Amino acid sequence: MKRSSIILLLSLLTLAIGCKSEKNITTYETLYHEQPLVILVAPVQDNAFRNVVRTTQDQVLNDELTQAAHFLRHSCVKPLVEIGYSPVPMLSADVILQKENKTYRQLMLDDISSFSKNYGIDAVLLIAVHKWKEPEVNEIIVFVEYTLRSTKSGLELMHTWVRSRKMQPVDTKGEPIELAADNAFLKLTQLNKRLAHRCILMDNTSDFVLRNIPTAVSRWYHNRDKFVPAAPSFYGFTMNPDGSVERSEYNEDAFGNECFTN
Repeated sequence: MKRSSIILLLSLLTLAIGCKSEKNITTYETLYHEQPLVILVAPVQDNAFRNVVRTTQDQVLNDELTQAAHFLRHSCVKPLVEIGYSPVPMLSADVILQKENKTYRQLMLDDISSFSKNYGIDAVLLIAVHKWKEPEVNEIIVFVEYTLRSTKSGLELMHTWVRSRKMQPVDTKGEPIELAADNAFLKLTQLNKRLAHRCILMDNTSDFVLRNIPTAVSRWYHNRDKFVPAAPSFYGFTMNPDGSVERSEYNEDAFGNECFTN
């Protein structure tokens, strides 16, 4: 597919689900100017395909994807806290969102200054799961979009699309084999293996994406990051079976071909 076709496809998706980017963000100039601190993490916009339920297995898979998307929201809290931001507690965030009565699309496009005026919130983090892709039994791939939008100016402070992959050995029954790096998570959460591995991928994806934004003004080394360029808009992120990770700038055309076409 030619680049122009991919751009058109992305534009059509933007109109459909409200994912807007006024410009490709190349620096964190606006983020440094506004110095946000309090961030509301909105519920995840889950656009991933669900199977028509014909069997119990279909229902199990659909439930797995729903739970993984729910976990994705919670996975954003830890990295934000660790780089100096103050996420609004989830229950409080839900109460605020209910009062404001805004959809994901409205949070992305509309005036959200009331979040700043009424609640002291500096920015809203919007996350969308666009697609799960599992071409092989030994890997999981998910396409996720992260947008940090200012409540004061309405500008995007960060906008990242990530193709995230977890390579996973499986046994003869097709079940994931526990890895040393995953055992602590499995023990802590008591989730079934397949859901746990999706959540591990979500957790690492959020950590990877959000740690690429500058540290908050509340930290002494905030100014140290001032001249760091913004991360690429499209990422490739892979978790290998040995616990290592690979990070790379992902090609926009390739991303569009995989994420928005069957």
